[in-house]
Amino acid sequence: MMRMRNVLVLLFTALSITVLIGCTVSVPIREMTDAKTGIKSAEKVKADKYAPNELGSAQAKLIESHGQVAGKDADKAKTSAVEAADLALAAYNKSLPLLAKDTIEIADKSLDEAGEVYAERLAPAEYRDAEDALKQANDQFQDKQYAEAYQSAVRADEKAKNARNIAIGKNSLLGDSIAEVKRTLEEAEQYGAKKYAPEKVRLASENLVLAEEAYKEQELKKGFSAVEVAKLNADEALLEALKKTAADRLAEAKKAIALAEKSKFAGQRSNELNAAKESLESAKSKLADSKYKDSIADSDEALRLAYLVMGRKPDGTEVAAAVEETTPVEEQVAEEKDYWEYRVVYRERYKDCLWYIAKKYYGNGMLWKKIYKYNKDLVRNPNLIYPGWIIKVPKLKK
Repeated sequence: MMRMRNVLVLLFTALSITVLIGCTVSVPIREMTDAKTGIKSAEKVKADKYAPNELGSAQAKLIESHGQVAGKDADKAKTSAVEAADLALAAYNKSLPLLAKDTIEIADKSLDEAGEVYAERLAPAEYRDAEDALKQANDQFQDKQYAEAYQSAVRADEKAKNARNIAIGKNSLLGDSIAEVKRTLEEAEQYGAKKYAPEKVRLASENLVLAEEAYKEQELKKGFSAVEVAKLNADEALLEALKKTAADRLAEAKKAIALAEKSKFAGQRSNELNAAKESLESAKSKLADSKYKDSIADSDEALRLAYLVMGRKPDGTEVAAAVEETTPVEEQVAEEKDYWEYRVVYRERYKDCLWYIAKKYYGNGMLWKKIYKYNKDLVRNPNLIYPGWIIKVPKLKK
């Protein structure tokens, strides 16, 4: 830097002398101007880095030319200026290919860094623009169009850095993907995936760990690759677990209904037994249609009703005996209770429902939710109640 400042000072001094004696000496203005322009061009392509000797010699020759002008030796001044211009051109020609090559390498590195944060997915348009500009730079370099190659490489570098910044700004997408896979895996484990698909659970869990580590380090490409593997295995584990659980639950419901049919309460609880069989048939149909969650729900309902017929729970605990009256509509009013009791009846066309019960007791079917909330221990699905059930209808406060 000090050397460059000294050169500029000398050039300024020499130029001042040239102006002073310009009236008496024939100054080679054009040659000296060409040399100065050539030196500036060489400096723009970093000749001080790539061709320091040639650039230094060009600067020295130009200073020498100014000195010769001051010494009133115009011919030598012209010769020195021409030599300075030639040396500057040599510095330029030597530096430009090296600058273009290095800039292409910088752009290539920037594109790699953009790829590491998964810019091809998170900033696809910007990433493609960077790729195109880099390809153009390489093609131009091969054709020895070094100036054009350099400019294209500069554009490629800028676009690659922009793509990287955009991708980093979207790293929350990786966090969202990780959370989604975690939910899927948790659901799969609730349906027994560790038993039915242990290898897939293991792969999903291991890749989730890798994805979380990559997310923290902003290695988005690595993170998205890991989370995709985790998602694939979590989805497959859930599907396998649902399929096996649905089949197992159906077999369990069949067995429970067979026992219910042989129980001493089968005759007096025929409504519940028939409802259990209906749920079992529905579970079979939905399993065949690959509606595994619905099949499991129907099998669970069939199991619940089957054990209700037998008067016990799956663990063997006895439950209270069912009301055996068979009147179509039964209402028990007891002043000491804060609810009425309603026995669900069977109808061929219009099935009993909570809306009807609310309409009967409250005069407003839209209040059915009050009854549903009061009977959640019995009613799992508000759209599905069975004949024989005793529904408690809470009395409205005055």
